[in-house]
Amino acid sequence: MATCSRRSMRSSNRSPSATQPRTSRPQADRSPSEIHQSLERVLEQVMEFSTEHYFPQLGRLWDVEESTLREYWSQLNDDRQFIAAINDKIRDVPAFAGKQFDSAAQMRAYRCMLYLVTRVSKPRTFVETGVQNGMSSAFILLGLRHENNGTLYSVDLPPVEQRILDQGTPPLPSGKTPGWIIPDYLRDRHELLLGAAEELLPQVLAKQDSIEVFLHDSDHSYSHIMFEIGLAWRYLATGGHILVDNVEQNAAFADFARGVEAPSVVVSTFDGPDRVWQHGVLRKPA
Repeated sequence: MATCSRRSMRSSNRSPSATQPRTSRPQADRSPSEIHQSLERVLEQVMEFSTEHYFPQLGRLWDVEESTLREYWSQLNDDRQFIAAINDKIRDVPAFAGKQFDSAAQMRAYRCMLYLVTRVSKPRTFVETGVQNGMSSAFILLGLRHENNGTLYSVDLPPVEQRILDQGTPPLPSGKTPGWIIPDYLRDRHELLLGAAEELLPQVLAKQDSIEVFLHDSDHSYSHIMFEIGLAWRYLATGGHILVDNVEQNAAFADFARGVEAPSVVVSTFDGPDRVWQHGVLRKPA
């Protein structure tokens, strides 16, 4: 279970004297940087809890027992090799200055969900668009490694257009290429294709008899989301899953799920003190 929820349970059993507030500096005496760091620490605890918060909904959508999700969740957070490898990748990158993770849960519930759907689906073929640093890809590839099965096909065009940057996708760190953060020991199940999804995604899908999971995380305009998930739907196996990042930006995910009458769940996660992101997952019915 997530450490946040364990801390919450312990705190309810403390004696009255143990719960007295500790003396701290007044909020007004703290610098903006200190306040921001304090908020980020609180959000990390919330992020740890939020993954488990969605277990009942995800369990129903995926037709899997919560106990199974908790088992996978524990295996994710117990994988110290993965955490160490990610920390090693980001250690000297200015964009991640001072950032080191203690658990996978601190890397957002969304990415943990990608690991979980990979474990549940046990996909032979997982296709994604939008790689950027490769953090989400790393979680998917870890799931494939733990299942000892499957290949991740990634299509990415590094963001350079202002309209894409305005969607909340920052440029890659200086000198880095798409997927740079993926640990080396996970790359044997990864095929990365660089170019526009309009051109490459049809080619990737045409080579597959079917796919079990598709993730959209590229251009979040309504028309492009509809293009990608509509195309992926044709190849998606019965019981397969489509995931869409940043569904808060428009109604494409909701409209599509309603149009194909597919059960779906929307997961909310925190990107920072001033932003909440939403992520949709649907399952193709029989």
